[in-house]
Amino acid sequence: MVAPVAVAEPGASGAPQLPVCLLVLGMAGSGKTTFVQRLTGHLRRQSSPSYVIYLDPAIHEVPFPANIHIRDRVIEESGQNIRFLNTNMV
Repeated sequence: MVAPVAVAEPGASGAPQLPVCLLVLGMAGSGKTTFVQRLTGHLRRQSSPSYVIYLDPAIHEVPFPANIHIRDRVIEESGQNIRFLNTNMV
């Protein structure tokens, strides 16, 4: 649901490390939001940049900073039908 990405700094050998991409998936109530909230807080305290994409349109407010929240792209919800904005138009 969320994909924090930390931009890596040069390692001990001086060669740059590859960026880390983390996808957090799980059953309802399994602690995904708590985990990402703590992870983003840790990265912020370490001054490590992160990019968070939150992909659950049912959640109105996220308890951590998200660069992209899929809800911002939703224009109509009616029952099971959800229409998304064309991201090229946003």
